[in-house]
Amino acid sequence: MGWQGQTLAITNPGPLDYSVAMLTPRSLRLYTRVPGSPVEQRTYPRRLRRAILLAFILAVAWLACKKLASVDLTSTSYEFMRAASPDAKASRWVGGGAIASLASQTHRDRPQEGPGAAKGEKNTLYQAVPEVVRIPFEEAVQDVELQGWEDEWFSSGNYNIEDNDPLAEAMIDFVYNWVNGSDQAFKDIRHAYELGSPLNDHASHWIAQHSINRYRDWDELRYSLRSLDAYAEGFVNKIQLLVNSVGGKSYHSDGESMHPQRPSWLKDDDSTSEHVQVLGQESFFRDQERKCLPTFNSLSIESQIYMMPSSTDQLVALSDDVFLGMTHAASDFYSPLFGPAMGFKSDHYNVKSLGGKDQVPSFGEKPFVYYTSYLLNHRFGQRNRHVQAHIGHSVSRAVMKEAMASFPQPSAKGSCERFRGESRFQIYPWYASFHYSIERFREALLWSLVMSRSDINSDGYLDWTERQHLLDAVEPGWRQLATKDTSKPAAQPENRDRMYYNLPQILRDAGLGPTKVNLNVLWTSLDGPETIRNVKCNDFSVDKCLGDSFASSLSDMTSPNPDFATSNVFSRLSHQHPQCGDCLLKFLLASTPRGLEPLLPPRSKPVDCEMIVKVLKKYQHTIIDTDAMKFVMIKDAEQAETELLERTIRKDKVFGQWCLNDDVMTENASQVGRVKEVMGQVFETLWPKRGTWEKDDL
Repeated sequence: MGWQGQTLAITNPGPLDYSVAMLTPRSLRLYTRVPGSPVEQRTYPRRLRRAILLAFILAVAWLACKKLASVDLTSTSYEFMRAASPDAKASRWVGGGAIASLASQTHRDRPQEGPGAAKGEKNTLYQAVPEVVRIPFEEAVQDVELQGWEDEWFSSGNYNIEDNDPLAEAMIDFVYNWVNGSDQAFKDIRHAYELGSPLNDHASHWIAQHSINRYRDWDELRYSLRSLDAYAEGFVNKIQLLVNSVGGKSYHSDGESMHPQRPSWLKDDDSTSEHVQVLGQESFFRDQERKCLPTFNSLSIESQIYMMPSSTDQLVALSDDVFLGMTHAASDFYSPLFGPAMGFKSDHYNVKSLGGKDQVPSFGEKPFVYYTSYLLNHRFGQRNRHVQAHIGHSVSRAVMKEAMASFPQPSAKGSCERFRGESRFQIYPWYASFHYSIERFREALLWSLVMSRSDINSDGYLDWTERQHLLDAVEPGWRQLATKDTSKPAAQPENRDRMYYNLPQILRDAGLGPTKVNLNVLWTSLDGPETIRNVKCNDFSVDKCLGDSFASSLSDMTSPNPDFATSNVFSRLSHQHPQCGDCLLKFLLASTPRGLEPLLPPRSKPVDCEMIVKVLKKYQHTIIDTDAMKFVMIKDAEQAETELLERTIRKDKVFGQWCLNDDVMTENASQVGRVKEVMGQVFETLWPKRGTWEKDDL
């Protein structure tokens, strides 16, 4: 007899009847039975049960195959595909970052662990590729070589040319990220991936809008190269053009039938190739990231820029809308004494946690700065960090490689963002690299002070005698600079030379050419970490900054106090209370007229001395004002003619650098043609001389 139509019977009637509805499914099963159920009674024949099971397995397999067949592999991001690779492992940081296969990589926003993990992810406390890695100084300087002058330079701020040879001028690569957006083969490839992008909408509004001015070409690159010929003579190592590869209507990951885009006006001969290199993305993306190609996202390309082959470590990355307008010296970008020059805007960010969608800025570069600010806070402690200016970005390949490796998961995911904005969060390579240099220089000085100079017996603990030595060294600067005024930064020490004022003469004395354009230098590393420049020290407290009872012998009279372990003191100053670390450094530097000697390891510890000098050489930098630059957003022909031709060029106004940013939001052929005509006049007026690398018939 079948069981259909029968009612559920309670096996234990009585006092439990009224509460059956409150029981859990598992408990309910104990009190109920299904009369005559063939499953419960096992009345199905074994063959029938096997047939049912086989049919179920086949149905599941058919559905899985159907789903797989529907996936468009040309539009699937590698961050999804690599999750299926069982042998991907985190590489050592010196490989430039880490790639791994883990489910959290597939989450389009920020990876999550634990109870809040995305659907389908396995909850775990382990993380194959972390957000942040702290790279030991010993490893970071393995490739840094000393020439003999560095010890005296960093300790006293002097370069003795009588004991050392004149320094050689730096040779610098100039790097452009360029695309020929009017190339039909490029359009076909890009469109195939646009259709599969998560940014695309049903009406394709995103496709129509995002490429209006992002891939348009006013012939800017040719004139930017002309500006290098005219105003960067003598220190250009190579010009490198980073381009997409094209060939047919689709992209071939194996490179078959593909070739890098090449400007139509650029000669294709050995002499030109020695000076101007054209590099397809496939030639410098690392092996794992190469599987993400092609990319149409400048941030993804910039995250790999340090991988380009070169004979020099230093590069300046220029957008093709940036031009030199006056004769530059190599020191306007980089010098061996002061490092790369960095310019910043007034905009700044201090993101303590990642908010929801409504809290994240959505315009321009802001969402990427927002996310990178959060990462920097995670790694180095919370503070306001200014956004880099839209000028040439001078950076060390080695430093940028380390910066990207320090954020392995964001770096790996960011390199696979095919279009800008596909995820809410992507690391901003320039913002990360600039502030990484600044923070590591500061971190090295704090490490030197706490872990080496103050720990006299190198036992990893600051005993009362060692704490007294540190407090005695800090007190004179504290008395001189500390103030209760909360409205002003701590004053600059009156007895301390301002290296940023003396930079041109110092360069001359070392046999180097002085700066010619970036004359308004705001700070140098030899003045101390940039973070101490405007620090407020009105609430500096020994107990808060160094640990409760740090200034008393009673706190560890009978047994060691874990707060005074050097690692804990270093953590408090470098990360937990960064303002404390900045004030401490500023107070100590007030005791010497030049250099960083009060913070460096003692001569009795030569291994520490050598390591710290190498670290300071690697991360040193200069902060410049951007007042020598002219930035113009080109919106239409009338505005361009009035602002550029009539009010500027025809009045013989000159600028060190120009940035002429395309903000023309129309595709009307007549209007676009008029803008191109005006821009052609601007370019030919400012940079009329043809380069030896230009074809003669164009």
